[in-house]
Amino acid sequence: MDEVSVLTGEPKPYPSNLWTQALSPRTFPSGRVDVWRVRLDQSERIESAPDDRPTPTPSATVLSPDELARARRFHFEEDRSRFSRCRSALRSLLAEYLSIPAAEVRFEYQPNGKPQLATVQNQRALEFNVSHSGDLALIAVSSERRLGVDIEKIRADVDTVALAERFFSRRERAGLQALADHLRVPAFYACWTRKEAFLKATGSGLSFPLADFSVTTHPDQEPEIEEINGQPEAGKKWYLADLPAIAGYRAALALESDGPHPPIEARAWN
Repeated sequence: MDEVSVLTGEPKPYPSNLWTQALSPRTFPSGRVDVWRVRLDQSERIESAPDDRPTPTPSATVLSPDELARARRFHFEEDRSRFSRCRSALRSLLAEYLSIPAAEVRFEYQPNGKPQLATVQNQRALEFNVSHSGDLALIAVSSERRLGVDIEKIRADVDTVALAERFFSRRERAGLQALADHLRVPAFYACWTRKEAFLKATGSGLSFPLADFSVTTHPDQEPEIEEINGQPEAGKKWYLADLPAIAGYRAALALESDGPHPPIEARAWN
């Protein structure tokens, strides 16, 4: 069995070598959260079959007709490839947890477009969430609890003041402003990913006003939801975690948890 890395809630950021290589889940994720890092920049390879005929790429064989149609709508080939690789990885991982072929995984969509497993296939209440940015994607999987994940590629030239004014709460803007200049960009992305992970976990998206809740902004401070609609206790049912450092990226996880949070295992799928 592969050795895995368990995030223990210690001060962040984590070193990047915590992502342990693995091809498949070890067991169904009862009592834990699996976070998979997926590279989207690897070119699709056509493998040779025993009779020397080329076999289709994994994404071509497991994606549904609507997913293939969605991929074709991307203008740039690079974006089509990233989408196909991400969906292929998601299907492959979920299929391992469910013990069914990847092509048979079925999704239903919430009103906000968030995918979830079809009820008929999900008797054990498997929950998942996906985020991608640049050449990386993260897939978080657990059971019987809502969760959200967000990854963002860091841009040093980001206008932290203008974006914070538009998307952050008054408390978060004040926290960002109080930091030294060299911490502004890391703090912006720490705050952004923590907020996005929470929004994705609730399934509310932008229908939940971004200024109505606050998360910690310091990039090296333990992440938490400080208040929701001015109520500090409202965020206690949610656990936030910064995910292991990936050079050039920032990532966070939000997890519904009314007690001690389950262990979080970080794995690299490719």
